[in-house]
Amino acid sequence: MTERRDRSTIKGLAVLSLIITAIAVGVFFFFGSSSQKPTGWGAAYAFGTPVTVQLPSSCSIETIVGRGGGGSRSGKCEGSTWTADGKPVTGTLYAKADDLPRSDGGRSFTGEARALGDRAYGEPETADTLLHLSLMGAAALGLLGLLGCGIAAILPARRSG
Repeated sequence: MTERRDRSTIKGLAVLSLIITAIAVGVFFFFGSSSQKPTGWGAAYAFGTPVTVQLPSSCSIETIVGRGGGGSRSGKCEGSTWTADGKPVTGTLYAKADDLPRSDGGRSFTGEARALGDRAYGEPETADTLLHLSLMGAAALGLLGLLGCGIAAILPARRSG
């Protein structure tokens, strides 16, 4: 009976871990795809490498309108360039529109950028960063729980007594 209880406990923990992981990943991608912002902007900024960005001749600016009618403006600058790990990179910069003011020669970038691969990200809203990192942490804990349950299921059951 002890072995059966151990197996059902492991199964219950595995299901709980799977549910936590699925919810965290689902919410992470739902919030990312429900706006015009790139998915995981806050997490990408947190883990990116600081870079100095040179903008192309033009950028697109979008206003994201919320439920209350208020909106935030963000910019997307394809063809931006920066140097990461000593190598020149051409990619896309995502930033708040306030960090992309117009000047005589076009737009300039006045914020701090961090790059991951061929994407660079200006500093996002603090709430976005906290949400993305919290959801990634919950997903990681869920995956660790699944891994632990898998290892526990492989190991022989303890015999009492």
